[in-house]
Order: sequence, then C-alpha cells, then structure tokens
Amino acid sequence: MLGYEGYIYTLERKTDVKMIFRCQNRDCKGRCHTSPSMDTVLSEPTEHCHAPNLGKIPVLELKNKIKSRAADSEEQSSTILHSVLRSFPLDSAGQLPKTDTLLRTIRRQRQAISVNADNRLPDHLKQTDRGENVVLHEDNKMIIFTTTSNLSILEACKHWFADGTFKVCPKDFYQMFTLHGLFKSQVIP
Repeated sequence: MLGYEGYIYTLERKTDVKMIFRCQNRDCKGRCHTSPSMDTVLSEPTEHCHAPNLGKIPVLELKNKIKSRAADSEEQSSTILHSVLRSFPLDSAGQLPKTDTLLRTIRRQRQAISVNADNRLPDHLKQTDRGENVVLHEDNKMIIFTTTSNLSILEACKHWFADGTFKVCPKDFYQMFTLHGLFKSQVIP
C-alpha cells in the first residue's frame, strides 16, 4: 500500500524500473508510479474521481504499527492498543475502527504467526513457562511435543492410551496422534 496526498493506492504491477499503484477505490482510475524502492514518485498521480481522505492514512499506519507490535512482542493486546493510540492524531479519530475490531486485528496477527519462514516453530514456542524444552523432535513431516519429565512419567506407567485424529488437526498436518499414560489412577498426556 502507498499513501500519497491523501489517497491510498494498492500495488497493481511491478517491473524492474518502476512500481505502478492504482487507487484503492475501485471505481477510480487514479494511478501513481514510483521507483522500485518506493522512495521516489516517478510521475504525478493521475486524476481521481473522488476527494482525498486525509484521515484514512493515519488509520492504516496505526493498523500497521499494531500488527508489527503484535508480531514482535508478547505484550497484552490492550497494552499494545493503548500505547499505539497515544500517538494517534485526534483529527483522524473519527476514522478509527471500533476497539473490538483493533483487538481482533492483534489476535489474528498472532494466530497467523505460528511458524517461521522455514516452516519451523519459533523458539519462544519451543519451551514451557518453566523454561523446559517441549519439542522433542521436529522435521518437515512430524513434530513431537513432550518434555523429559513427561517421558520419565510415561516410562513409569504400566498402561498407555493412544489416539489418532484427523478432524482437529492443525491445517499444515494430516493427523494428530496423542499418547497418554495411567499414572496414580489419573490419565495424563
């Protein structure tokens, strides 16, 4: 996305020498050409069929800040929202979405980041709250979640229970398989 002179543009085409953006309003024929690094506007935008909306650009910047903070930190959603809203210009407050919508944006951003670029779990998801490693094995086909203390408990159990399911499996996997052990009259995973 590109915000320029109160208009919002989305990327239409990219070449080796320029990027071509079109107005976000689908009925408008406004276009803008920039350098590939987006630091220079190569040609002035063409005519728009509507007035600029100067208050919408700060809202998009706010959403981007919220998304990056949600992806990079473990702060509570409300803390992220309040800290980002402190620097928001009051003259654009009428353009803000509802608080619930912004909080939902944070939750969705956090849900979207479950694996990193090489399809592996991020390091902060590989440990328990006590700092114990919870990923015993990880490759392209399988992830085994357990701790060494859970393995020693499972080893002491006389009875094991196994279950495989396809329905509630995460989207990147075909099947989820669980092992439980009967330990002191309780079934534990």
